[in-house]
Amino acid sequence: MRLFVTTLVGFLALGSESASAQWLYEGNESAFGDDALHVAVTASGFYGFGLRCRGDTIEVIYMTPDTSFNNEYYKLANITQPKLRIRVDDGAIVDVDATLVDIEGKATAIGNVDIALLHSVSNAKKRVAVVLQLIGVNYHEKSFNPRGSSKALGKIMSACGLE
Repeated sequence: MRLFVTTLVGFLALGSESASAQWLYEGNESAFGDDALHVAVTASGFYGFGLRCRGDTIEVIYMTPDTSFNNEYYKLANITQPKLRIRVDDGAIVDVDATLVDIEGKATAIGNVDIALLHSVSNAKKRVAVVLQLIGVNYHEKSFNPRGSSKALGKIMSACGLE
């Protein structure tokens, strides 16, 4: 998790429009023989979106600038089974069961996905749209530029043996 946070926070700190049009890849080998963690992230404004793998587990992560949550609200929100809804280009909406967590004081949603979403984002042509859904209501809708996603996600697929 720390690798993702460090990568994304640094990326968000760039704060320029060019940052929102690029994907960044970072890999981190384990000193203890665990599976390596591989992360690909992008940003748009103060929002971050990424995919990561450790072994054959693939997760999607969506960081919002929302600071209004506290520990009790996270617990309550997670009981309601939040979802990340992802639409690549004009394709079908993919609903992902998510867990809300606090990362660097920001509301962040994390969920397990399959290889199909990773391929879909890698092949995106015009956008990757993401929204957090709580009790059927959409919050924090954001679209991300796919430029550079093929290269960054290709590195993840290769490093985790997901090709």
